[in-house]
Amino acid sequence: MSWREFLRESLASLEVYRTHDYEPGLTRLDANESPFPLDKADLDTFARELSRVAIHRYPDVSGKPLRQSFARRFRVSPDQVLVGNGSDETISVLVTALAEGRRGRGKVLFPVPTFGSYESIALGRGAEPVKVPLRDDWTLDEAAAGEAIRREQPAVCFFATPNNPTGNRFDAMALERLARQAPGAFVADEAYADFAGQTMIPFVGEIEGFCVMRSLSKIGLAALRVGALIGPADLIAQLDKVRLPYNVNAVSMALACAVLENPERLEERVRKVAAARRELVQGLSGVPGLVVYPSEANFVLVRTPIDGQRAWQRLLEKGVLVRNLSRPGPLKNCLRVTAGTPEENQRCVEAMRAALA
Repeated sequence: MSWREFLRESLASLEVYRTHDYEPGLTRLDANESPFPLDKADLDTFARELSRVAIHRYPDVSGKPLRQSFARRFRVSPDQVLVGNGSDETISVLVTALAEGRRGRGKVLFPVPTFGSYESIALGRGAEPVKVPLRDDWTLDEAAAGEAIRREQPAVCFFATPNNPTGNRFDAMALERLARQAPGAFVADEAYADFAGQTMIPFVGEIEGFCVMRSLSKIGLAALRVGALIGPADLIAQLDKVRLPYNVNAVSMALACAVLENPERLEERVRKVAAARRELVQGLSGVPGLVVYPSEANFVLVRTPIDGQRAWQRLLEKGVLVRNLSRPGPLKNCLRVTAGTPEENQRCVEAMRAALA
């Protein structure tokens, strides 16, 4: 007898999440982070808040101060908010709570290509992934998604809007119609919604099981690892039972609350990144042979006229790191480029032009 006999069979198809080693001088445009560091006013605020954190004490077990801050920002009740260690944890909580219910082994439905954590977390929790291909232009095939929902009866549906890695936002009315058909929880993942300027939070409470995920990671606070799930209070109460105690540490909570209580500064950072994305799109659109897809996020998906792995390697040799998504299928020869500073964007465009020459 060995511990190996107790491993979930689904783990055989999973790989540990890895990122590329960051070398000094490398232009990092691979992780969808904000390229702009916090300014002195933010850092002064953080220093003040840090001085108040009781490091020798546990934080509030339910993340109450952070739930209240998110509730004020999104105009919901604190009992409609569950906070997590990034979006990945809130996805995990949803799947853990719902994917093995009274109906037996649950199913988790999502479009593809999309955020890889939906599939990896579903497999890791023993759920069955259900993939619905997007159209060739990355738009949602509502008929196919609706048929899959009716046929598979998923415990959870995840739709990232704007979608990662394609960058486009799905039609809100189509998502609303699909949500009304879903038998379980239906989640609009709005990790990049700050850059798109639209949200589906008003549907929370109007549609049974409808939830919205938000994140602070893309708007300058990636190191804090703070995410939130906004949903019906009765569902949040059940999900809270499988959330690990003290899942958001005291430092992250204090700093996130400070940021959320200054919405004007937050929105200014969002506008700055959105302008950087538009600048990047304009620059990359002038590279011969490169297909640049429209984006409402903080990154741009491109398709190279040469082998994607070769293009990625050439960029890396020129000191520019982007995300290599190239694999057989719809993402063949595709790279994802995070919007950077003006200097980083220019460096990327020049490196891309040279790599594809």
